[in-house]
Amino acid sequence: MAERPRLNATSRGMSAGATALMFLSLVALFLMPAWLNGFPWVMDDSIAYSGQGVNWMRAKTAAVLVAPLYGLIGYWALPVFNAVVNAAAWLLLIRSFDLRAYWLVLPLAVLALQPLYTSAVLVDAWFFAAVVFLIVSIRSKSPFLALSAGILFSGHASGLMLAGVLTVLVALFFGIRKAGVMPVLAIGTAIVVSSFLNAKYYPDTPSLSRTFLAARLFSAKPELLRVECERTSDTVLCEAADLIETIRHQPENAGRRDFFWDLMRAFPDRFELAAFERDHAWPIIRTAITTMPLETATLMLQDFFSFYGTGTRLDFASQLNEPMPQPFSTSWQAKGVWETDSHLALVTGLRMLLYACLAVALITGWQRIDRDTRLWLAVLFLVSLANDGLFAVVSGPPDRYHHRILPLLAGAAALLLLSNRRDHTDMSSTGK
Repeated sequence: MAERPRLNATSRGMSAGATALMFLSLVALFLMPAWLNGFPWVMDDSIAYSGQGVNWMRAKTAAVLVAPLYGLIGYWALPVFNAVVNAAAWLLLIRSFDLRAYWLVLPLAVLALQPLYTSAVLVDAWFFAAVVFLIVSIRSKSPFLALSAGILFSGHASGLMLAGVLTVLVALFFGIRKAGVMPVLAIGTAIVVSSFLNAKYYPDTPSLSRTFLAARLFSAKPELLRVECERTSDTVLCEAADLIETIRHQPENAGRRDFFWDLMRAFPDRFELAAFERDHAWPIIRTAITTMPLETATLMLQDFFSFYGTGTRLDFASQLNEPMPQPFSTSWQAKGVWETDSHLALVTGLRMLLYACLAVALITGWQRIDRDTRLWLAVLFLVSLANDGLFAVVSGPPDRYHHRILPLLAGAAALLLLSNRRDHTDMSSTGK
């Protein structure tokens, strides 16, 4: 008769009361920045995720999912959802990998800037929970968690690609059988949810799949717009290139790759999204690849490594284009808290401390953990690199795209520092 898996000391020690207390502590931590701010952290895209923005050019899952709660508490709806989902993800990670001294995940989450992004009206915080849900669903064979992961992956256009990367990595490290049902269920859920919502809510909203890549290229190389202007005789593209040449040298715009929205505001009646996506985006991309391949590759490598640099730029500006409820006007954000060097240095310092903790954890913990955990750590690291590589190519250096994988690095540090040493590997987690 096969031996039943033993219940380890950590699982026995984490009683229902301790679980509830840990969950509430995490939720409180994840909402604290919004409470201190006096309002959730927001940017111009926040309306698309708030519960009222299904007609915006963004994935519609968040707006639909939190719409009932939005009717009760407004812009706080998504941060509350973010906090609950991320707290649940940490608890699942603790239980699935039998983490001891689990209260240490609280400071690790702070170093990963997780409370800042769970407190924001954005879906960047969904990525950590989606990855953890999918990993735990594979280990525990839970269809519910796989479905939940799929729903979360559908919250951003990049989610499906990164779910695919995770699935390939699991297949390589653990075998096709282990990578089979749960990842496929998650990916299928993401496709079905996205397709259904896009068809149901404003199906004529233009896709910007090529536009984002074209925009990050011409934001750095405005001459690409001039070439396209000459090719098509579309003079607004030459005017757009002139505008970008002017504003890209302003100090506050250093390193930006998103001047597309500046063009939309400057030429509201002449710069049509659907027409640009259909007629101009791919020719601009093709020109960049064929006429300046070395410059394009260098630019993308620079943007990739900039994610790990000492500078930090947050998107929570004091002046926004979208109207906000009255409490925003008295918030820290509206007073420019993230526009001061000292506060941005604090964010950078936390991030650097996380990297240092992870390095120490790798040195001290790698030999202590079992092979199964090492493979899952490799999955976390490679998914994180894939995330940064994707956005270095597609979007350039907005720091929030790197910040959203920092909790995965915090999770990796937790696995290295807090995992119980096992005498044998649990059969249910090896897939054998």
